[in-house]
Amino acid sequence: MAAVIVAAQKNACGQEALRIATAADEAATAAQNQREGDALGSYNVLVGPTAWRFSSGLGFSYNNNIRTSDTPISDFILTPNLSSLMHWPVTLNNSLDLSMNVGYEEYLQHSVYNQFYINSGSGLSFDIFVGDCKINLHDQISITQSSYQNPGVNSGSNNTQYLQNTVGASAEFNLGKLVPTVGFDHANYMSLATSSTPDTVSENFTGSLGLPVREDVMVGVEGGGSLISYSYSSGTPASSLDITGASQWSAGVFGNEQITEYISVQLHGGYTEYLPNSTAGQNSNNDNSLYFSASIVHQLNQWLNYNITAGRSTDLSSYGQVQTRTYVQFNPTCTLFKQYTVSTPIAYQSGNEPGSSLSSSAPTYDQFIIGISVSRPITQKLSASLGYQYIQQSSQVATLAYSVDIISLNLSYQF
Repeated sequence: MAAVIVAAQKNACGQEALRIATAADEAATAAQNQREGDALGSYNVLVGPTAWRFSSGLGFSYNNNIRTSDTPISDFILTPNLSSLMHWPVTLNNSLDLSMNVGYEEYLQHSVYNQFYINSGSGLSFDIFVGDCKINLHDQISITQSSYQNPGVNSGSNNTQYLQNTVGASAEFNLGKLVPTVGFDHANYMSLATSSTPDTVSENFTGSLGLPVREDVMVGVEGGGSLISYSYSSGTPASSLDITGASQWSAGVFGNEQITEYISVQLHGGYTEYLPNSTAGQNSNNDNSLYFSASIVHQLNQWLNYNITAGRSTDLSSYGQVQTRTYVQFNPTCTLFKQYTVSTPIAYQSGNEPGSSLSSSAPTYDQFIIGISVSRPITQKLSASLGYQYIQQSSQVATLAYSVDIISLNLSYQF
């Protein structure tokens, strides 16, 4: 259940280059937090200079619309999965971290939909400190698990998986009064199910200049550019009207503040322009618009915390195809009786069908997700969770409209 909300949250910035840079920064920050929160002794296995932690899980779920279509079919699904974390302190300050979460979906009645997946957040992160400069090298990979994780995609089957792999580097310089950051990322999007959708490659350049107003407040300017190319299975566009490439540029401002020990806020906003290399056909309309994102993380008390994210974005975050979407997510988590954790995520997003024209007459969709999960430890190493999720998508296009109910039971074992 959490995978859908995580997938939605990746749209945290205004366009492709900034979105990818933000995802890489979040992965590096997560790895750093993991290192700071755990001593090497808390890992399962020590292999030479590296420390490893392994965990496994088994899920069992019922899905009443596995094809996300207006003619639903249901099935029971087994989902074994394996997670691993690796930390290698190469030197006192430089470290290499690996995070990987992979699994397999086994459909008990419709084996044609069996599939592997890799959850978002999997990949490598290598931090290098040179004086006042922090360099991060990274490689992130994901394979979407379910078709509703690609909102707006024409469905009718569960085979709408795509692979995204991002390789890049960023450098942050601490100059006291100013904190400049530059980055480059090469991103590949590859369809694993259909040849009608082109594979996509984007070269992404980002830069920002931050000004620490106080120890807990930073404001600044940001910008980015992307060079995007599409390749079709036949080597040429599906028709003479389909484009083979595009560029995108953006500029804006940002602000981060740790308001209190328990409340933090991030804001981004600016202008983005998408420029295809054709004036007719699929993806062919220029898109000049504002982007924004705002997020709040609040630890209300020892029992309750929540985060809220909202924004508008034009990027390739769904199926490697450009789309403009507006989104909002609300994720509250409550701890009851020191054992039970209750999560009730809610998400909404709307946008144009990926791969369609960005004009005002393009097909649009609205997707709403709500869920609840209750988890608790069974033993020191074994935990369980029970959840329910409802997804509804509406559109003027019949093949984009559907509803899904999912009931799931998950077991997780920490070695």
